[in-house]
Amino acid sequence: MGTNNAGQRKKLITATVFTFVFMAGYALSSGMLGTLMPRIIEYYDLSLSAASTINIAKEGGNTAAMLFALLIVDRLDKNHLLAVMGLSFGAAILLFGFAPAFGLLLIIELVIGFAGGLLDNLCATYVSDLYGERRARFVSILHTLYAVGNMIGPKFASWCYSVGGWVLSFLISGAALVIAAVLFILLTRLIGAPASAIAEESASAGAKRNIPYGQILKNKNLWWLSVVSLAFSSTTYLIIWLPTYLDWLDPAVYTTSFCSNVMLAYSFGMLISRTGLAALSERMSTEFYAKWSCLISAALFAGMLILQRPLVWLGGMFLFGVVSGASYTARFVLSCQECPEYSATASAFTGVFGAVGNALFGSGIGAMADLGYYTEAHYSIVAALVIGFVVFVFFYRSPRQRAQKAA
Repeated sequence: MGTNNAGQRKKLITATVFTFVFMAGYALSSGMLGTLMPRIIEYYDLSLSAASTINIAKEGGNTAAMLFALLIVDRLDKNHLLAVMGLSFGAAILLFGFAPAFGLLLIIELVIGFAGGLLDNLCATYVSDLYGERRARFVSILHTLYAVGNMIGPKFASWCYSVGGWVLSFLISGAALVIAAVLFILLTRLIGAPASAIAEESASAGAKRNIPYGQILKNKNLWWLSVVSLAFSSTTYLIIWLPTYLDWLDPAVYTTSFCSNVMLAYSFGMLISRTGLAALSERMSTEFYAKWSCLISAALFAGMLILQRPLVWLGGMFLFGVVSGASYTARFVLSCQECPEYSATASAFTGVFGAVGNALFGSGIGAMADLGYYTEAHYSIVAALVIGFVVFVFFYRSPRQRAQKAA
């Protein structure tokens, strides 16, 4: 029995470590893209609306990934699929740096959106499956690693740009992820995959399970979480495109180096936010955090848009990270909490709305920017976050709240 427990622990640690590595790599690429977007726009000579098609292509792939996860992932071996998606995402990031034409870059970005979206979903839901009722803590730790990767991304991108141009960061990070994925595949074949902590898991490894779509579709909380996910997608847009917006305001003041510092400040705030959620997960409900983060972050961003000062952006984005940095984690935790046996399906259900929201914000704000209303368009992010707050106050009821009401 002791030998079996030791073997299971080794498998669990191996799977957890590589899941964390994949999440950090995914985060690094996100941080790089935001910082380098103005340089990519320069390189391909794009308008802002044309540049927004990069985001639309990514979200098209991400939407396809969420649909794939919704229908298939909970039927498959997540350990094996995680390795495949890690390899695919790393290879796509590597190819991004080699794209000679903008049309080819969009096709690669579509693949990045699919592989990255599925990798993101798998990392969180796989950890949720492995740790069961302790999911809030470990998914928060996982997303804290996202914050670390996202924090390193802007500075890493800025350094690579100064050394060898914007493509260098994609070549290095893509190659590193490919190596990590190959190593994970080899180790998994050598020692095996860990068992899931979910009690309802099928007794026979790899056996397909019937997913209760009717029950999932009747879950009102998942629908409300989907609305919140769409609202949260506004912050995803903001983090990717903020350096481009600041460059649009005044490229002499908001240089590549300054923008990387702004994104570093945000990522440091996100690190604090996700570390705090992990530490307080047993004392503070996730829905309580999500509710108030919506309202406070809306007020913070509105203040930054009104004041428009370099130091305000630097300090404001740090506070924005502290307040809203764990909102993405909260969405995963709350989705998995609703359907713990079908974590990938439930998370993908809300994730589809998040992907659609990313595309809508990207195309809508990009179109308004070309008309000269770039600043005004950003108030849609403020409105979306206020809507998220309203949903939590008046409509969403957690399983804990429903149990209290029934008692």
